[in-house]
Amino acid sequence: MLGAIGGLVTTPIVNAPEVAIIGVNKMQTLPRFDANGGVVARKLINLSSCFDHRIVDGYEAAMLVQRIKGMLENPATLFM
Repeated sequence: MLGAIGGLVTTPIVNAPEVAIIGVNKMQTLPRFDANGGVVARKLINLSSCFDHRIVDGYEAAMLVQRIKGMLENPATLFM
């Protein structure tokens, strides 16, 4: 977890017998536009992922990353 020590972007490497790895990077507060065009502060975090495509289909890997993204954006859904 390189985010804990300030890493903004990582390149995780899959080592046998692993088939996937997700790197959690540092959270940052950055300016973003809201629905009305105003600038607001948003907390953003980069997730870096690597999958062994001999075992994990790219579509399934992308869906997993999107599911994790959704849970991070709406943490209350973890308790449902």
